[in-house]
Amino acid sequence: MFKRIVLAVMAVSFASYIYAAKISEGFEDKAVLKKLELEGDVSVAADQFHGGKTALSVPAGAVATFKFNPENVFGTATMWVYDSFTAKGSKPGKVWNGPYFGLINSDDDKAVEKISWRAYANVNNYTVVFTGENQWSNVWDSGISRKKGWNKFVFTFTDDKTLGVTVNDEKEDVTFPGKLEFFNKGANGLVFGGGEVLKPANETFYFDDIEIDFKDAPKK
Repeated sequence: MFKRIVLAVMAVSFASYIYAAKISEGFEDKAVLKKLELEGDVSVAADQFHGGKTALSVPAGAVATFKFNPENVFGTATMWVYDSFTAKGSKPGKVWNGPYFGLINSDDDKAVEKISWRAYANVNNYTVVFTGENQWSNVWDSGISRKKGWNKFVFTFTDDKTLGVTVNDEKEDVTFPGKLEFFNKGANGLVFGGGEVLKPANETFYFDDIEIDFKDAPKK
């Protein structure tokens, strides 16, 4: 009888996390790393933070994926992103894929903001990149200038006809909605990538105060 009660409590606790209408994460405890899918040297660090005393640090070559639901859902995702603005004002001299952050779905397709350099994409601006069948596709220059320090990004994916990004509550990335065919099934996680190593000016991005608001709480 006791064992059944314990299992019931565990099931309720797990369900309350998975099926909550809102999920928040401030990266204040290193234990959160156990909840993430990690590649490379991802850490909870105190050298930059937006709220609290620590943030998620994702250096070049590293990737962290935060799955907030087993299946795709619709809603909004807010995150604070620290742009170190190390690679700026110059061309790396080669095709370069830098740090990125945004949405991932159950097919492992991504819709992200990214720091990139192409002949047609300014490294001082955010670029927009989508994947299809988990392969990186074209890069579009968003025209939105990077700003050193903490920036607020709100990703909107409230239904299969809506996809958008707003930066610092004032600038909307107009490229995102026009590429809906690449990402229209909702999302089940967030992805944070450090990008390729760029010597001698590597970027390290930090992420903090994440909040996911589900349009409708996921059903059991």
